[in-house]
Amino acid sequence: MNAVAECDYCKLIERGNLIFDDKNVVVAISPSQAGLGHVLVIPKEHFTILEQIPDFIAGHMFSIANNISTAIFETLRAHGTNIIIENGVSAGQRIAHFAINVVPRSENDGLGFNWLPKRLSDDEMSTSELQLKEHAKNIGAFEKEKKTITFDEKQESIPDSDEDYTLRQLRRIP
Repeated sequence: MNAVAECDYCKLIERGNLIFDDKNVVVAISPSQAGLGHVLVIPKEHFTILEQIPDFIAGHMFSIANNISTAIFETLRAHGTNIIIENGVSAGQRIAHFAINVVPRSENDGLGFNWLPKRLSDDEMSTSELQLKEHAKNIGAFEKEKKTITFDEKQESIPDSDEDYTLRQLRRIP
């Protein structure tokens, strides 16, 4: 059996009962609720981590997460939302299918998403900053849709001469 057939999120998509469903993305109630209204924004195609997802789908997913967050505020009277991505095993990802968690929050809800900050040396901070700045120079190209092959058509240029009938007609004064 392949990984897609065993994927809990792929099974969730197949079962239906979706809050939102379009060509590339679905929104479903999370099977492991952090609280009332915890939803998942999931790409229909099986991608394990964010870096595998085409830009146009990833951007669409974040737009949907934003809109579903608004719906959670308005319908469930949430005081806030956490938008969480567990991108890779080291980040807590338990299911090998990328998803954006949208978790409704209210004061004293008992959910803890706090961590203790680490103390880094000035050298470590400076080195990481320089490395990230260097790599960030390549950021900016956004894939807006699936790549398609196109063929350039040659356009014929119209000669600019007095002998060309169409140009003479355009310049003609009535």
